[in-house]
Amino acid sequence: MYSTFLFVALAVASSIALGNARRCDNKHIIDSTPVTMPSGHTITMQRFNCTNDIHEAPKARAAANSLRSLQDKRAASQCTTANCICGVPCFFSMCSATTDHIQAADCTNLANSLINNPATFTIPPGQALAFILNSCEYAAFGTSSTQPTEYCFNDFGVAASEVFHVCGNTQHGSCEGTLNGAPFFVDQL
Repeated sequence: MYSTFLFVALAVASSIALGNARRCDNKHIIDSTPVTMPSGHTITMQRFNCTNDIHEAPKARAAANSLRSLQDKRAASQCTTANCICGVPCFFSMCSATTDHIQAADCTNLANSLINNPATFTIPPGQALAFILNSCEYAAFGTSSTQPTEYCFNDFGVAASEVFHVCGNTQHGSCEGTLNGAPFFVDQL
């Protein structure tokens, strides 16, 4: 209950403070692969890029020092590369209207499948990875256009679930975080 309230409060504050929308114009799908998750759900993993530059967040959004130690320990336990965002918080950014018909159960099942996967995945430089279950799609945009970004499925699933909790199945949504001054994003598309 408290964490839900805190997330909603941060969501409202962040959306007022940020006000910076990001778009993916002319989404170009590079690869699309079915993946069976530990939950048993078969989801589609889609690698894509956009023709426009993805909006980057202001560089002053580092996590509070009190959280850094915990994040470093968590990242050290799951990360296998230096450019890894495991354990780095993703703060709510915005909701936006959509005409897409998103089934709530698809988003809940997808987020739970991601949360229950203990592995990591790699986002290629200058690209994004989307995970799709029927009508619901969550995408992760990495921190670099020159090097891969490693991310934990469970952190990605938690961020996706929190965005869905705020935006629901009638809106798109986004959260963003930073690692060493470079932004990353999780979007509900």
